[in-house]
Amino acid sequence: MKLHELLSIEKQQASQVSVLIQDTLQKFGKEHFFKGWVKRLKLIKDSPDNAAVEAAGSDTREVVTTVADTLEYMLKHWGSSEDVQFKKNKANQLAKADVVFGGAVITDVPIDELMGLEARLTKLREVFQAVPTLDATKAWVPSQVKEGVLKAVVDDVTTKTEKVVTPVVLYEATKEHPAQVKEVSKDEVVGTFTTTNFSGAVTSLQKANALERIDDLIGEIKKARMRANCQEVPNAKIGDELAKYLLEPFR
Repeated sequence: MKLHELLSIEKQQASQVSVLIQDTLQKFGKEHFFKGWVKRLKLIKDSPDNAAVEAAGSDTREVVTTVADTLEYMLKHWGSSEDVQFKKNKANQLAKADVVFGGAVITDVPIDELMGLEARLTKLREVFQAVPTLDATKAWVPSQVKEGVLKAVVDDVTTKTEKVVTPVVLYEATKEHPAQVKEVSKDEVVGTFTTTNFSGAVTSLQKANALERIDDLIGEIKKARMRANCQEVPNAKIGDELAKYLLEPFR
């Protein structure tokens, strides 16, 4: 049997044993499974009528099961499940594979490391996916500010305005009426803002290349895990021996 074949039944067996243990706990909580009796009525006078009364007053209940039988049934299945766990862990000691990436090779990586590394790299990919990228509408060049900081080639220029109020004569003054004047406000440009933009983000191409690299690595880890899972499972058992030891006080 290959390791991957053993793994396919491991969870199912463990689940069945878990249910069986719960059933056994419930059975041990119900005394009627383990109690029996023979109750006889004996009247002082012997007569046909009293014989009928004696028969009606007698009661018998057989013991449904014993503690030993109940434990034996449970431990039989528990032992089989434990054998699977034992074989898996023995095989895991032998299961390993090489990981090839970017022209490099890491040899004899244990199966537990391969499985854990696959999960951790998948989580790490979320970080790579969240990497911020540069504004593609701007051209960027290396800056002198700091290694890795880019500067936009073209500055952003905006104007600064202020509201200016000027009087506007609506009607000239006459002998009869004074002049009518209204204040009108308008925005006038009084200066300019020049913004030089810097960024520590990366290009979309850099991010895409990084994601491709981590995806390739995850793929190689998966392949290595599958190769390691082809390890032959040793014919090792432990369940029966443990079950016999645990049952011995009840025999």
